[in-house]
Amino acid sequence: MTADNMVDLSVDIFLIVFDVLSSPILIVMRVVRWILAKFVNQHVKNFIKRIVHWFLDQRKIRLARGQNIFRYYWYLWLLSPVIMLGLSLFFGVTFGILEGLKELG
Repeated sequence: MTADNMVDLSVDIFLIVFDVLSSPILIVMRVVRWILAKFVNQHVKNFIKRIVHWFLDQRKIRLARGQNIFRYYWYLWLLSPVIMLGLSLFFGVTFGILEGLKELG
C-alpha cells in the first residue's frame, strides 16, 4: 500500500463518516455537502499528498547524507510550540466568534 493509497483511504473514510453523521433531508444541505466533498477530493487530498511526498523525498535525501531525523528537522522542532500555539489561538478565536454569533441569532 503506497502513501497515496493511504491518504485516499483516510480521506474517503472521513467523507463517509461525515456523510453518515450529517444526512439532512434539505436539498440545500445536500448541495453544500456535495460541493464540500468535491473540494476535499480535489484540493485537500492533493495538498496532503504533496506534504507526504515531500517528507518521503526528504527522507531519501536525509538518509543519503547520513543525518538523523532530529538534526535534519531541527527547525520544525524549534517551531513546533509556536505552530501549536498559533493553531490553538486560531481555533479558540474561531470558536469564540461562532459562539458570539449564536448569541446574536
